[in-house]
Amino acid sequence: MVTIVAFGNFDLEGGRGWALRTGLERHGYVVEFCRTEKPGLFAKYRDLLRQWKSRTGHADLLYVPFLGHYFLPLAWWLARRERIPLTIDTFLSLYDTEVNDRKRFSRSHPYAWMLWTFDWLCGQLADAMLLDTEEHKEYFVRHYGVSPQKILVLPVGCRTDLFVPLHAPPHEGFRVEFHGTFIPLQGIDVILDAARILQERHADDISFELIGRGQTYQAMHDRANRHALSNVTFTGSLPMDMLPAKIANADICLGILGITEKADRVIPNKAYEVLACGKPLLTGDTTAARRVLAHGENAYLSRPGDPEALAAAILRLKADPALREKLAKHGRMLTEKQFLPEKIVEPLVQWLTARS
Repeated sequence: MVTIVAFGNFDLEGGRGWALRTGLERHGYVVEFCRTEKPGLFAKYRDLLRQWKSRTGHADLLYVPFLGHYFLPLAWWLARRERIPLTIDTFLSLYDTEVNDRKRFSRSHPYAWMLWTFDWLCGQLADAMLLDTEEHKEYFVRHYGVSPQKILVLPVGCRTDLFVPLHAPPHEGFRVEFHGTFIPLQGIDVILDAARILQERHADDISFELIGRGQTYQAMHDRANRHALSNVTFTGSLPMDMLPAKIANADICLGILGITEKADRVIPNKAYEVLACGKPLLTGDTTAARRVLAHGENAYLSRPGDPEALAAAILRLKADPALREKLAKHGRMLTEKQFLPEKIVEPLVQWLTARS
């Protein structure tokens, strides 16, 4: 029996981490934890080293879940001592996220240099690195010189034990749902501008619920107030287990509509959650989305950054219940075909099998 040790300070409940661990277990692998919650990086290093030394069983693979970039040097050293392969769920570029997309640091800031270095180390130290889309794979090959053969593409996925089709009682009006972390690539400004357009056109039965908090939350709240948007509700953050009911109670759900470079490379967690719940997904017509989603078949794609196009798409879906039903049904079918945990991890399973 092959034993995989998950190493670092990782989220036990989040969608991607859960999906990868669950998928590996369903393929018959044993997943053990070497996990720390100590405060401070050096304390975490000491605790992880202590736990590793106290292990009694053999490990066949050292796996560093996202967000484990900072533990990669220690993981590499331990894996080389044990002569076992090392893989990291890089998932995304820290540098691209914080510097280019969220613009929290300038390119000349020392912290930006550190993030770039950790991104680069993922491609240098790991035997295999996991990313979420082919577009992110191309990004790491182009910007960090990572060998394409070293990169495995595993979709983000979601908690398919929680995000399932639910019955929702009838309601008045047409409900549009969004949940997220209010970061630039999500394009919440586009959603609010579409809401303004619909309000000005007296589409009074269309309402928006925006769930979550994050970097742009206050700015977006202020934007809604400036335009006196009576059709938008800001709910704030909710526990993950409350989101399936919110999705079920909506008529359509939104993915991402931003126009950052990163937005073109990702399919967000929320998109997989909506598909798994069997609800119509309306999201940006991006390169990554077109590779996986079929417009008008299992999702409805709208031009990113264009509130007029988004408003038109919402009106189109509102006017066509049959289309909404088709998108919902085929979106759930896509989940069952490609995005269950055991499906998501197949490239990693094939890589492990080839090494055995």
